[in-house]
Amino acid sequence: MKSAFIMKLLAHHLSYSQSILIKHFLHWKWFIVAFVVGSILNLINQIDGLLGHTEIDYLKLVVTYFVPYCVSSISSWYSAKV
Repeated sequence: MKSAFIMKLLAHHLSYSQSILIKHFLHWKWFIVAFVVGSILNLINQIDGLLGHTEIDYLKLVVTYFVPYCVSSISSWYSAKV
């Protein structure tokens, strides 16, 4: 829903290929994959911080969610191209 709204706002400023890229990378599936995988990885990597024994590394926390998003969206982009 939100990606359709964003596409309508940007439709006048983007070429066709740019709009296809944005539509693909804002797909809801990649956010769900990043949330699930990132949450599992954060539990594994920062269990001491989450339990209060050490400080939480917030940069690592953000990157842990960002990497699965990139992997899932880029790998699906290349598999769709084949």
